[in-house]
Amino acid sequence: MKKLYIISILFALLFSCNRNRSAKEFFDLAKEYEENAEIELAVATYKQALEATEIENDTALLGLVQQYMGMLFLEQWSFEEAILMLEKSAVTTKDNPMMLSYTNAGIGRAYFIMDSIDKSIKYFENAVDYAEQSGDNDVISVAYQNIGALYQEIGNYNQALDYIRLSLRYNNEEKEIPRYHLNLAYLFYYMNENDSCSYYEDLLRKEYDDIEDKTIKIAINSFLSKRALSEDDYERAYHHYKEFAEMDMEMLHERMNQNILEIQKRYDYEKIENEYNGRLLKKQRLINIMTCALLIICLFIAIYIYNRLKKKKKELDLRNELLRYENENLKLNEFVLMCEDKISELESKIINKQGNMDSLNLEMEATKMKMNDVVKTLQKNLYWKYMLVYSMTMMENNNANVEARYKMIKGKIDGMTETSYDAIVRIFNEEHPGLAEQIKKKYPTLSETEYKVCILAFTPFTAQESAVVLGQSVNTVNKARTSIRKKLNIEEKGDIVEKLKTENLP
Repeated sequence: MKKLYIISILFALLFSCNRNRSAKEFFDLAKEYEENAEIELAVATYKQALEATEIENDTALLGLVQQYMGMLFLEQWSFEEAILMLEKSAVTTKDNPMMLSYTNAGIGRAYFIMDSIDKSIKYFENAVDYAEQSGDNDVISVAYQNIGALYQEIGNYNQALDYIRLSLRYNNEEKEIPRYHLNLAYLFYYMNENDSCSYYEDLLRKEYDDIEDKTIKIAINSFLSKRALSEDDYERAYHHYKEFAEMDMEMLHERMNQNILEIQKRYDYEKIENEYNGRLLKKQRLINIMTCALLIICLFIAIYIYNRLKKKKKELDLRNELLRYENENLKLNEFVLMCEDKISELESKIINKQGNMDSLNLEMEATKMKMNDVVKTLQKNLYWKYMLVYSMTMMENNNANVEARYKMIKGKIDGMTETSYDAIVRIFNEEHPGLAEQIKKKYPTLSETEYKVCILAFTPFTAQESAVVLGQSVNTVNKARTSIRKKLNIEEKGDIVEKLKTENLP
């Protein structure tokens, strides 16, 4: 059967060969063979077109034939032959920026598939330069789109975003707009910019019913399925994946039916065998789809379990670290109390002139310095305690950025230059936007200390810890809390935070 097919191709080639045909006729015939997926006939006819263009000395057509032939080799994964033929086309069309743009893009694509990323970038950049020289908006748009797709593939999303947007600006085909929106949605998805991704996701949903190209619809359903999975919306993911699979099957059937019709026209003797192969292929495809669906479901379950375990482990790590800071803070507080007792003892001796005054003064200064150092450490620890509690709250609310934020803040603790209170207020404002200003506006009679104690009431700090943060005594903090309750009309030992919440503060 295979020998018969080869003989039929050779017969068709011999039949189609006509010495009186022009290079343009050979070129058009080769393109027709290529469109009908008759690759061997297409290659042979392109070679005839090359010979005819050399005889006719048609340089412009020669470069075009070389380019088409190179792109055909590229589609057949004959990369070295593709690059060689495209380089010949570049030499032939050296004075035509439009042709050079497409040729360099083809070479760049070949090097990309061969994993020569640096060479690929170089040729795609050349394609952009030649496209801009041509002044043709369509050529410029394609060049920007190609290099944008390259940067997206290698993970350089910012540059990819710039070029895709430039390509969209020069695009003259309205029907291509959904494809750009899909590319932009994917870019923002990879960049974890959820707001921008959601914006283009909404555009794709609105455009979906008006899109005629099934390949774009399939790609959109694939993206929407991934997007739903990232949000743990398995029902929506299943809906889009099912639509994706059905449309993909439909397109495969259409292609298969077209191929069968072509074969029936040209090779009637293979009709029965092709019908049998088509049925068998359909069964195998259904089995493959069911297997893939089962594997995907298992993968979703595994990812879900993994994320749950990872979250539990992170929560446990945060609680252990919080406990460690609590213990360390307890020891630091004990040391501060010891230093305060020591300072009181030394002051008593100095007042009563018991011992060497210079020695007593030096000892007291040294003790104060040690206590100040410990207080600074304690303040940083209290700030970190607040951040741990805040991180756990974010984790409980399934905040996706908690991990990155946690590491970033932890790395800045030791080099913190602002005061503990200022640092805590900065994070407090992010957690409760507008609350601090609302308190100051609604209760103008609060003193500065009372205002600060009011803010710290929202933190997990005790009166002693709040005193350390503010650099005040515990007695001062307790008096401030008593005064706050009076000004806010709260009964003795009433909850300040609860009062503020019932006052409809944000």
